[in-house]
Amino acid sequence: MRELFPGLKKFKAYLNTAGLGLMPVTVLKRVNEFLLDVVNYREGVNAVEELDQMVLEPVLEEAAKLMKTKVANITLSLQTTEGLKRALSALKPRKGMKIVSFDLEFPTISAIVESYSKIHGLDVEVVENNNGLYNIADIEKRIDDNTFAVIFSDVQWISGQKMPTKEIAEISHEHGAWVIVDAVQSLGALQVYPEKLEVDVLVAGGEKWLMNPNIGSGIMYVSDRFIEESFPVLGLLNTEPPIPWSDWWGDKDKDLWNILPVRKDARKLDAGTPNYLSAVALWASLELINSVGIEEIERHNLKLAREIKDTAQELGFWTLGDSQIVLLVGNVPYEDMKRVVSQLKDRGVVVSLRGAKGIYGIRVSPHIYNTKEDIELLFEEMKTLNIKTETGKAVF
Repeated sequence: MRELFPGLKKFKAYLNTAGLGLMPVTVLKRVNEFLLDVVNYREGVNAVEELDQMVLEPVLEEAAKLMKTKVANITLSLQTTEGLKRALSALKPRKGMKIVSFDLEFPTISAIVESYSKIHGLDVEVVENNNGLYNIADIEKRIDDNTFAVIFSDVQWISGQKMPTKEIAEISHEHGAWVIVDAVQSLGALQVYPEKLEVDVLVAGGEKWLMNPNIGSGIMYVSDRFIEESFPVLGLLNTEPPIPWSDWWGDKDKDLWNILPVRKDARKLDAGTPNYLSAVALWASLELINSVGIEEIERHNLKLAREIKDTAQELGFWTLGDSQIVLLVGNVPYEDMKRVVSQLKDRGVVVSLRGAKGIYGIRVSPHIYNTKEDIELLFEEMKTLNIKTETGKAVF
């Protein structure tokens, strides 16, 4: 498996997939094949008629397989932000309603929620963390009949907390609220089945656990209810395609202001031509994940996370996170944490410093290409860096 990731050769241990995943060579192979095919055989061919079948259908099938849902409920996005914006723009709230979210959310969510709320005259209610974590009792108090949507991350990017997503969805739906989930820190690393979670929208960019960094790719799941009740801005390609398109283009009698019927699947949100190159790249990564099996990947990732927690606690840290992301927290000054992360990077061991609202620590995030030896190497290097607690006592 590690041989599929040549990027690993640059590092002693790469443990920062929560920041940016590594790309398998299978992506390069698939993209090269696609570009050669286009250049050599398909120049001038209408993409809608040819490339949907060649590219779009296979990648949507792989995504549906990963999430154990129907292809009709899946479409593509350009990373997480674009998908979240597209979902929200298709919904029409009443003025004076509110959106509920959380104080340690990734700033993409806070920016989208604040701007959308200002446009539509909504209030924003933010659930405060309790020592870096959230509990369902506090969340339930914030959701009422005036809640338009609850928007949050399935796995929190700082703490690594796996949110009680299904419980939040059940409470929200009791009050008629939409549930919109950012799964960029869980999809591809853990078992994420949106129908079982009962969410309305789930979006994940490809740049982290889906191993599609720097491509601009992502997946969207939308529920049957969302497909039925949403009102996206229409373009030509989120309407029902005439069959065949080639005959429709030349039809001398068509009325161009007679808008075609809106699609009845997730591609109802797709107003323009799909990004086929991104789809090809994502296809290869999804195919690799599905060939291994997300159940096996989750088992592997959580086993490494347990190894990180056990070793860290033996050495004087406490930890946050019940997912594949672990935050090492201790009575250690922020500047010392910052220094250690920088020095580790200089030694070829990549982790992250992450924090907000007084919560901070060293974030470690193993994935499919990591081993127990990577974890051991991380802590061997950390032991040499002499982290001090605020009382002056050495942690190690």
